[in-house]
Amino acid sequence: MRVVVVHREAAEAVELAARLRRDGFDAEPYRYQGTKGFRELRANPPHAILIDLMRLPSYGRALAVLLREGKGTRSIPLVFLEGDPEKTKKVKETLPDAGFATLPRIGAALRRAAARPPSQPVVPEGPPVVVKLRLREGASVGVLGAPEGFAIGGIELQRGRRDADVVLLFVRTVAMLARELRGFAELAKSRSLWVLWQKQASKSAGDVTFARINELCAPLGLVGYKACAVDATWSAVAVARRKQSRARK
Repeated sequence: MRVVVVHREAAEAVELAARLRRDGFDAEPYRYQGTKGFRELRANPPHAILIDLMRLPSYGRALAVLLREGKGTRSIPLVFLEGDPEKTKKVKETLPDAGFATLPRIGAALRRAAARPPSQPVVPEGPPVVVKLRLREGASVGVLGAPEGFAIGGIELQRGRRDADVVLLFVRTVAMLARELRGFAELAKSRSLWVLWQKQASKSAGDVTFARINELCAPLGLVGYKACAVDATWSAVAVARRKQSRARK
């Protein structure tokens, strides 16, 4: 039985997959951040996907929702390794047809899920984009590099404005991202910055991924801390100063 293990930290995904192999599973870690590996999952779906909620449960929940949103991945059974009770409860409310278990019982939960995959998988109805991007009433919103016709219902978007309360930066290549991020390293202290990139499943997807965004953020004292889907083409991640970087100022 083949299982793919999802964890925000790659090393811990490897460790958990090794534990499952000792229990007789053909387990492998999901070696990507975000949706980059979804193409492989669609081409060769596992019997189940195990998502760890013990650390950074918001990442596990977000990735699970993205899996259910994709037609090629939504039928793969999902099993969650339970973490904080309150945060696990929220995931159960979002995906009531998934499996949940503590570590000692995870093997049995995986086998049950693989034997009885959901016939009609729950596809969560996500919050409106205005909520996902935390666009408060009265806040100015600047957009840079947005495609023609991009709009958010009820929100006035000011194209080209870099000093807005919230800035939506659209990037199509890593080179463009690196160039733009340098200019926002200081602005991120006082403004909200979202970096938007094209999903890997998009026909016009470039070379930008969630992992590459964080790689380029790190030397500038920045971090991508909250990712979401904006529409069928674009994903977004909130970028801010790292806490230790703010403390030095």
